[in-house]
Amino acid sequence: MTEETGHSENNPGDAEATDPSARVWPGPRMWFAVLVIAGVLGAFIYSAQASSLLENAAGYFLAPLAGLLLLIIWWLVSRGVPMRDRMIGLVVFLAAFGFIIATHGPNAVYMSSRVLPILMTSVIAALLFTSRMPWPSRRMAALVSVIGCVALFAAIRLDSVAGDLSPNMSWRWSPPAEAIWDGAIVNPGKTAAVPAKAGPGDWPAFRGPNRDSHTPGATFATDWDTNPPTEVWRQPIGLGWSSFAVAGDYIFTQEQRDQSELVVCYDARTGEEIWINEIQGRFSDGTGDGPRATPTFLDGKLYAQGALGELQCFDAATGDVHWSTDLKEDTGANVPEWGFSSSPLIVDDLLIVFAAGPNEKGVAAYNIADGDLAWCGGKGTHGYSSIHLANFADTEQVIVTSDIGVQSLVPGDGEVLWEHEWPIRMNPRCVQPIIPDGDAVLIGTAGGQGTRRVNIAKTGEGWAVEEQWTNKKFKPYFNDSIFFDGNCYGFDGNRLMCIDAATGDIRWKGERYGGQVLFLPDMKMLLVLSEKGEVVLIDSSPDEANVVARFQAINGKTWNHPVIANGKLFVRNAAEAACYELP
Repeated sequence: MTEETGHSENNPGDAEATDPSARVWPGPRMWFAVLVIAGVLGAFIYSAQASSLLENAAGYFLAPLAGLLLLIIWWLVSRGVPMRDRMIGLVVFLAAFGFIIATHGPNAVYMSSRVLPILMTSVIAALLFTSRMPWPSRRMAALVSVIGCVALFAAIRLDSVAGDLSPNMSWRWSPPAEAIWDGAIVNPGKTAAVPAKAGPGDWPAFRGPNRDSHTPGATFATDWDTNPPTEVWRQPIGLGWSSFAVAGDYIFTQEQRDQSELVVCYDARTGEEIWINEIQGRFSDGTGDGPRATPTFLDGKLYAQGALGELQCFDAATGDVHWSTDLKEDTGANVPEWGFSSSPLIVDDLLIVFAAGPNEKGVAAYNIADGDLAWCGGKGTHGYSSIHLANFADTEQVIVTSDIGVQSLVPGDGEVLWEHEWPIRMNPRCVQPIIPDGDAVLIGTAGGQGTRRVNIAKTGEGWAVEEQWTNKKFKPYFNDSIFFDGNCYGFDGNRLMCIDAATGDIRWKGERYGGQVLFLPDMKMLLVLSEKGEVVLIDSSPDEANVVARFQAINGKTWNHPVIANGKLFVRNAAEAACYELP
């Protein structure tokens, strides 16, 4: 019993009811809060090493939110703290969290994956390490920890979002990694001496001549410690996640500069701008602003799909527009939350793109001569990947992966040949389908669903479509795969893996690179451009992931596909582009 109040120190509730200011409060019991914080941090560490977006989301977002709810309950029932302090403390904590999030713009939800665990941990740590002090001192320590977190995050800028949903952050006073181009956009108005047709060393379309990320004919030395690739040029570039198309001595890509979306032609030898095509409009997205698709070069013309729906045909030499049309008007589609991202596929005299339109207008085909709509078909209503050309049973067809699964359409009229339903609702299917042996399709899916092999066979007038296997441990998100010698080399989330294409069995697991991969068939090697801009050469042995050489090519978040054309390596991201002479 205390002499001043006549109440036990272990039963502060009675004192609170009479005169809270006269009580020496013991503060909250800490064991439960420490267990909650340990669980939140454990989930965070696990998610940082995980490959699945579901696992990333669970550790980065769901676990902190669950921890916050448990801590709020713990705090409100802590009878060792005056009720007034409990209520004020909760308001101060939530106000601090809300203020931090509000200062980081519309994409601050990604920032919460760092703010909430740090804020909770700092407050609990302050209360724990002052547990032998009087309650007023502990209360002040908790308040100081909240103020410190507010000051810390006020000094941090959210630049973008990584492939595992974690925020890319920097100090507010440092130059932004993906700067908004605020200078004048001036078209040089020069003429490119482009070839009439793409040559054997060119890279005329998304993922190469056959759209499979194979680079036939490319060979070079691999002792990069003594003889590394030589930088030819480097320069700033507008926002965007497009790759390059290459024809002769010229490269083409898509960018966002200020409030304009551009297609730009550069001199491959110097990096000098040759011409710029500009349309008004800005696409913004939480994971990074700018266009996603890659232009396609064919017979002296260039075809490009803009993020807001503008589909255009240019003179590749001058950038002059031959025709343009709008996918939204043609198909009734809305701009997807990730933008229109389908790189144009040309089959005979038709240009085919994924449109995500309603009422079986998921795919749109246009006459390349005048841009007139030839047909619409396919029932997919959301997706990120591009249309893929395939041949099964001597029948040319285009493959479409989308929210409904996979469909095969006749290129000439859009008639459905066959389909395999594997519906998804959340994350879009981003990666290109893999055609391993001419009688199957590998479909990659994020969100924990994995990869599925679907066997295709002609049966009289129809088609037999049968699932052979599904591997939920190989879950590619936006990182495309390549096929070679019976194996598929790609990414489980951001970890490079090799799987047996016939069985789905995992052959090996490599490092967590993120980024994109090319295959060098003449060298039997993989070339990875990592999410951090590092170029890594890896032996394509199915037995182990043997890194042969590596070097840092560009800086900043890099999701764009690398290109090897005419003996040079071209890389870019949303901040800079560079060209390297391969040794």
